[in-house]
Amino acid sequence: MDNQYRKYNKRGSMDSIGVPDTEKIIALNDPKFRGSNDINQKVEQIFTGDKTIRQDRFDRATKSYDDINLHTAEELEMRRREEEKDIMKYAAKMPAKAATGLNKGTKIGGSYVRKGTIVKWVVIFVVAILVLVLFFPPFFSSNPDLTKVRYEHDVFESKGMTGFRTYASANYTVYNENAFSSEDPDKYRVVDLSFTLRNPSPLQMKIPQYKVFRVDDDYEDAVCYATSLTKDSEGKVIGDVIPGFSSKDITVRVMVNVSDMTDEQFDDCITSMVISTVDMKKKITKSTYVPCVPAFMPVSNNTVVNVNE
Repeated sequence: MDNQYRKYNKRGSMDSIGVPDTEKIIALNDPKFRGSNDINQKVEQIFTGDKTIRQDRFDRATKSYDDINLHTAEELEMRRREEEKDIMKYAAKMPAKAATGLNKGTKIGGSYVRKGTIVKWVVIFVVAILVLVLFFPPFFSSNPDLTKVRYEHDVFESKGMTGFRTYASANYTVYNENAFSSEDPDKYRVVDLSFTLRNPSPLQMKIPQYKVFRVDDDYEDAVCYATSLTKDSEGKVIGDVIPGFSSKDITVRVMVNVSDMTDEQFDDCITSMVISTVDMKKKITKSTYVPCVPAFMPVSNNTVVNVNE
């Protein structure tokens, strides 16, 4: 009766709850139910925070993983080196590619030189020649024996000081207008400086005018002007022309205010001058000119001039 009653009252009935079997509970202490000691100790560490329990060596897995990667990298490096050796052996067996074009060598003397190197130096040489021909100024030399003071020269050319200063400003290269400070023509001296210019290029040189580039600081206020002596039929300064591969003696006239100057000071003033060309050009075609680097011509120290004859 009891068994039958329990059979039909398994669901939803408090009669199905029985007293726990103590023998089965005690059996749970068996290791096969509790797990290994390492697992139980790890669990106890997690829940109790006990630091005295030996920690599991999880770093062993990491170390093993690193060792595997390191071993793999070493194998890859060895493989790469072997492949490089194979490539070098293969390349050594390949026939050398013949040089072509500018890389091809040309025998000069006892050695071979790349054509590219030869072309480069030829280009540099041609450019240097072009620069020399087109822009290089003439060579010059000062002629102290031909330099003279024109004592008889009409300083103001019958124009008076004011009129002459206006004329000089329009036709000459005025250095310092303050030098025109006296109405007395005897206070001025005109000096013709002589130079020889040599044209090293095949092109004709045209020098429209000259100027005093510099003079000793003590005589800055004494130099009036500088000019070429070459004029046209109307008296206008046209400058000098030097044909290609030729030389020419040119004269540059300067005027100096010699008020209170001694012969020594006058000579020092002249020899401290540096004359330069103005707007010098070289002729390329019948009507085409290119600018040229100006020439700077110091007056020779051997030049001797005196205030009076």
